[in-house]
Amino acid sequence: MIVISGKYKGKKLKTLPGMNTRPTSARVKEDMFNMLNNYFIFEGKTSLDLFGGSGALSIEGLSRGIKLAYINDHFPAAMDVIKQNLKTIDPSTYQLSTWDFSTILDNFKNYGKKVDLIYLDPPFTHLEYYDSFFAKVLDYQLLNNWGIILTESPVPLNLLQLPKLTLLKYKFLKNKHLYIFRLEREENE
Repeated sequence: MIVISGKYKGKKLKTLPGMNTRPTSARVKEDMFNMLNNYFIFEGKTSLDLFGGSGALSIEGLSRGIKLAYINDHFPAAMDVIKQNLKTIDPSTYQLSTWDFSTILDNFKNYGKKVDLIYLDPPFTHLEYYDSFFAKVLDYQLLNNWGIILTESPVPLNLLQLPKLTLLKYKFLKNKHLYIFRLEREENE
């Protein structure tokens, strides 16, 4: 796997062997970022990757101008791969954590942290993560206004449960559903 665009274009990334992580394929990652380019300006923004895997999504974002990437993975072997992939990247541009996704969302709420972009690409065997994630992100107000959620799911999401999010783009690729949502709220909310 390689970085597709930006200042790290062509950088080779390691992935974790085995079934504990499911790296986003180069084709899917390219589709995700091509979709995202129509709705998001990376320059100077912050991102959060809850299930970092190899760090490929966050590194792609950093390559395109993300100012600060929060990269999380609860699986120690995945975090080792993420650290290897970040070796040549300025450490002031990312922060790593090894919490479960629910705990990191709680910590962001407790410390008043907000981001502009959230990557949600959990292990496909944990469909229950989606409902919990969306409930917490909306309740905790973790996205800046006009913030984006980029997610990949093995099954269609119930969009009726996401009234505060606007679906900007949907794409079905073989066995994956890609979504881009935007949070649109009034500044005084």
